[in-house]
Amino acid sequence: MRRFLRLLLPGLVLLALHQAAGGWAHRLYEGTASPPLADAVADWALTDGPGSVGSPGGALFDGEWAFGACVMAVAGLGQVALEHPELRERYLPAMDRCVAWLTTPEARAFGTRSWGYDGLEEGGLARGEHAYLGYLGAALGVHRLVQPDSPWAALHDRLAADARAGLAHGVAAFQTYPGETYPPDLATLAATVALHDRATGQRVDADLARWLATYRLEAVDPATRMLIQRLSPESGRPADRPRGSGTAFAAYFLVYADPGLSAALYASLPVRHALGFGAVREYPGGEAGLGDIDSGPVLAGLGVSATGFALAGARAHGDEATFRRILRTACLFGVPVPHRDGRWFLTGGGLGNAILLAMLTAPRR
Repeated sequence: MRRFLRLLLPGLVLLALHQAAGGWAHRLYEGTASPPLADAVADWALTDGPGSVGSPGGALFDGEWAFGACVMAVAGLGQVALEHPELRERYLPAMDRCVAWLTTPEARAFGTRSWGYDGLEEGGLARGEHAYLGYLGAALGVHRLVQPDSPWAALHDRLAADARAGLAHGVAAFQTYPGETYPPDLATLAATVALHDRATGQRVDADLARWLATYRLEAVDPATRMLIQRLSPESGRPADRPRGSGTAFAAYFLVYADPGLSAALYASLPVRHALGFGAVREYPGGEAGLGDIDSGPVLAGLGVSATGFALAGARAHGDEATFRRILRTACLFGVPVPHRDGRWFLTGGGLGNAILLAMLTAPRR
């Protein structure tokens, strides 16, 4: 009997999770279940908050993760506020705190150390450098949509102008760190320009449209239609394979700048389904590869980051079935638990929960 129960118990747990996550997934997809997770992320921003995220990779990645956590918190909370204007005042304090920290020298110290100068203060984007500042530009854009009279409007204008000027450098030459060009990061630059146009009521930028056409040609792998993870700034040729994590991540930011390209990248993802659960392969086809700081763990070819990031494309482009299956997987491994008045993924920490909030609330197209 005990042996039978040991065999039966995992099945019952999966069945319960299947049913519970399925109902929550539908409400999240429809935008009616966002506040519990948003409340938890806002609480993190106002208590533990900016600069409190650690990484397994040393000072550079510690800085990147703290920076990314605040960017994604602003994006996610802003998306909830835009979809539910009645919640605007509820989430603005947390958004403000994250933006205030993101604009400090401390927040971008990891980039300053790499380049030897402060990219925000000295116009790094206009030089085709410091591409990670596109994340800040996108966060400022979402914040300004929520609060048009943002106290950071002038900074947003300046950063967007630098990003526009930087488009003239092309795609492969636009570097995140010296000698390192990452097309997923470049998607944030496109979002920076597009969100600034939207927030200020300008026409769609023609230079951005031309740049995005080049981005399609140079950064999208013609065989798999997935995004190349890294380009050589010297030759413009791929320096890494197409990857699920980068493809899904770029598809999220491109929802704001080029919904058609975002949809195409989402459609290219190698999604796998089994028993009502869903996951995304990190590498295309039958290719194998190890996990890294971008992909997270890769288990049997399935990438943790690629799977979580794909939630955004599924919601943005009307694929509720995949959205539901992937959220079940996220719940299985993320362990959502009550958190004060909200809901928090126990294994995600500040960065993981901020990312999930942004992906789960990606704007519908």
